[in-house]
Amino acid sequence: MTNEVDLIATCWTIAGDFLPGADRTACPLPLGKRIAAAASAGYTGIGFWHGDLVHFLAQGGRYRDLRKLLEVNGLRHIELEYMGDWFTEGERRQRADAMRRDLFAAADALGARHIKVMAPFGNEGWPRQQLIDEYGSLCAEAATHGLLMPIEMIPFSDLPTLDAVLDIAAGAGAANGGLLIDIWHVVRSGASYEDILRVPARYILAAELDDAELALHGDMHEDTMHHRRLCGEGEFDVPAFIDAMTRAGYRGPYGVEILSREHRRLPVAEAARRSFETARTQFTDGAR
Repeated sequence: MTNEVDLIATCWTIAGDFLPGADRTACPLPLGKRIAAAASAGYTGIGFWHGDLVHFLAQGGRYRDLRKLLEVNGLRHIELEYMGDWFTEGERRQRADAMRRDLFAAADALGARHIKVMAPFGNEGWPRQQLIDEYGSLCAEAATHGLLMPIEMIPFSDLPTLDAVLDIAAGAGAANGGLLIDIWHVVRSGASYEDILRVPARYILAAELDDAELALHGDMHEDTMHHRRLCGEGEFDVPAFIDAMTRAGYRGPYGVEILSREHRRLPVAEAARRSFETARTQFTDGAR
């Protein structure tokens, strides 16, 4: 296995000392600075958060200029996040539909590859068939924009396993529907890397790399948001995960998603460089 692979700098990996909260919906680092850092490090893709795009437009930015900047810097795999509450009703659905319109407009303008789809949270008891039907409708609309719509399996969501997400994706049966598989979520769900092989290749649409200690720091939310490590600097077997994904049939780009207090304090250029270099080495034969 060589280290020639397309890597996406996901939005949180190069967002600086920022996580979204009630009083902060956009990262203070300009998109141009993040694009330059990602490209200089060697990334061929980049992720954008909805709040950052809204802020960019509100400040007078134009998507056509942003797309030119992406093209000049060789960033061809564009990820947007995230599509939430696609299964809801009433006022929540109205807000979700407004975000849906924003993200589809951005995807069209920037030539996005995929939009992350968030599973339900909170054990609100959404009926399985409703999730299947609404996900199918979402994928059908996204198909008119040329988008893949992977649901991210998250072990503290209402779809906490690979099988649970696959059940919804397979039930919908959309050609552009499937899973985003992140090594952190696989390990924390209690699955093995070999369990990935049970997912048919057509449903594996996106992948993410990171690392962590095997022991949780706090609860899962605390651990996933603040204690991830650069690839190879934790206790996960990242090369084994990549090997399983390859044997399962995945051939697409890998997002690198590093969320930790230490990483967020790094200058953006250093954060991009270190995250890229440590991820890339996981694809070499000698990494294991």
